Amino acid sequence: MRSKVIPYTIFPLALFAIAAYGLYKWLIDGELRWDSFIYFALVGAYFLDYLTEPDTEGKTEGEGKHSSSKVSTISYLVLVVVIGSMLFISEGTGRLSELDNVPLVLCFSLSLVILPIVRWVVFMKNR
Repeated sequence: MRSKVIPYTIFPLALFAIAAYGLYKWLIDGELRWDSFIYFALVGAYFLDYLTEPDTEGKTEGEGKHSSSKVSTISYLVLVVVIGSMLFISEGTGRLSELDNVPLVLCFSLSLVILPIVRWVVFMKNR
């Protein structure tokens, strides 16, 4: 029980802290920090993955997993890497706070979250 309380406390606190920092910088300093979207998407994706499969220790791949599921997951992850590479190459910077290509930043942030959201929806449907 205690081991489950920690992630359910830390993940929402981290999401709140990232959102609060982004809003603070936007409202007080007038600086819209696009890196906050990326950080929020990363932490949200990990949280959704944890909600889907909280016990990752000792699990082996189930017999029902199809190779098409693995291929689609791998192709999705390759797509995320390509979008991230395009983002940093087109911007010419490695600093997340200096990103100016808003549509590409939003696409990259959403691409980080889509797979965990779909997994969570399927998990909740089959629960």
